[in-house]
Amino acid sequence: MFANKTVFIVGAGASYEIGLPVGSALTGIIAQKLDLRESGSWDAHGDKNLVGAIVEMARGNNYGADMRRYSAAAQDIRRAMPQAISIDNFLHTHSDDADIVTLGKMGIAASILESENKSDIYRKEHGRYSIDFGAAKSWHNTFCKMLTENIQKPDVDTIFDKVAFITFNYDRCIEHYLSMWLTSYMRIPFEEACSICRKLHIFHPYGQVGKLPWQAEDGVGVGFGEQLNEYNIAHTAKQIRTFTERVDDDAMLSKMRQAISEAPTVIYLGFAYAKMNMELMRLDYTAGGQRVYATTLGMSESNKQQAISRVHLALSSKDSGNNIKHQNFESITANQLLNDYWYELSA
Repeated sequence: MFANKTVFIVGAGASYEIGLPVGSALTGIIAQKLDLRESGSWDAHGDKNLVGAIVEMARGNNYGADMRRYSAAAQDIRRAMPQAISIDNFLHTHSDDADIVTLGKMGIAASILESENKSDIYRKEHGRYSIDFGAAKSWHNTFCKMLTENIQKPDVDTIFDKVAFITFNYDRCIEHYLSMWLTSYMRIPFEEACSICRKLHIFHPYGQVGKLPWQAEDGVGVGFGEQLNEYNIAHTAKQIRTFTERVDDDAMLSKMRQAISEAPTVIYLGFAYAKMNMELMRLDYTAGGQRVYATTLGMSESNKQQAISRVHLALSSKDSGNNIKHQNFESITANQLLNDYWYELSA
């Protein structure tokens, strides 16, 4: 278990460990799905379900004009994807164009739901989810082992008291994995595992592709890796936020920053240290001395040093300067980082 409060800051590289696309692979999928053209049938080229959702959105007196407008926006997004650092950066650049933002979010929703369905942790038979934990080689399994070390079943209700997550991913892999892992390892009903997981503080600064059914207040939600349809694409797209929209959510930012400032240990997993994401986590007030553990897999030495500088700036409150007392930035996977520093992180 974790002896001290620990915040995990999670990026796309962490989901890559279980088969989700990152970088150009993700923008390529979005581009393919948004291939909306007027060529006999609107859905002749792009993703049929996504196009169907766009058609439903356009229904009305100006259907033809609206569809041509949406098609133009979709093609603009498609052409720009090879140029974009990420879809998030592109939508931030064009945050004043409602059509670009709306269709971009729909492209994200369709791509992430499909990616969950194709991930290593998706398995559903006879209406029930399962995970082959024997084949699990990702950080999720290692984290759960650390979390439950020396924990006895009667104490499982407090298992998340000292951990929190800030994930910049739209997927629900963390929530899904934890609920399934606890059900299996603790030998408790799925409903009880979900009740425990609801106590976990997990922030999605840019939203997510819908709440899982056990997270939704109405109990409906969007199932993990749910098959795409016109409704769930439109529904989940509304729960995705651009950088501009997230900056306006003061309550979310305040809670995120408080979680970071109160944690003696901060761990970055599969994170790219993008400037606008680091700015969202910039502390407003003094934090105690913090230990930092971070992955920098695939980064050049120059970029790694810049990532370190950005972390120092984000964790340095505006009134007290640098609060980091110990740091480890390693060019390894998220899973390897947790394994290599297991004893330190548990101390």
